[in-house]
Amino acid sequence: MKIRDKNLTILILAGGKSERMGGEDKGLLQINNEYIINHLSSLAKKYTSNVYINANRNIDRYTNMGLTVWKDELDGYQGPLAGMYTGIIRSATEYILTFPCDGPFVSEVFFERMLIADNSFEIRSAHDGQRIQPVYSLLRKGLKDSLKSFIDSGQRKIDKWYNKCDLELVDFSDNKDLFININSPSDLIEYEKLIRENLKNYE
Repeated sequence: MKIRDKNLTILILAGGKSERMGGEDKGLLQINNEYIINHLSSLAKKYTSNVYINANRNIDRYTNMGLTVWKDELDGYQGPLAGMYTGIIRSATEYILTFPCDGPFVSEVFFERMLIADNSFEIRSAHDGQRIQPVYSLLRKGLKDSLKSFIDSGQRKIDKWYNKCDLELVDFSDNKDLFININSPSDLIEYEKLIRENLKNYE
């Protein structure tokens, strides 16, 4: 059985400062004049109509693209945990699936493995065989108080909060390329051809 539709919210994380991109909003990266985030959003909508972008800048641009934005509930660009907290607070579903806007190789494999219905976990996170990929996660709505207390204590390291919860790791060691991120202009140049090919697979 899979987690789908009314039980699921998908949140694409685009709320950072993008310092390694020279401040350029990574949520607005384009290949062949096509926004990568539109591809990611369309892919997510195969699993639920509850798809949102967590962004703190260029909100009008996202809205004009037909995307629905959830701005951080917490001020000050407090990192991915603030985006996750926003998703937990604002969603009306039991499960919140997150992944980053700068991960153009997210595929159906990611959704199918992450969205297995099972009540035995609080957090499910991807693992590439060498390390955890913490922003690729499935969270339970009931974690609101735990996450808020962690953030209020001044901590921001996702893994450290995960270790306080009932964490389940999902093996993606056979699909490590799924977690390639575009962190700099040189990354975009390096992976442009692969991104273009990946986008074609989901046209």
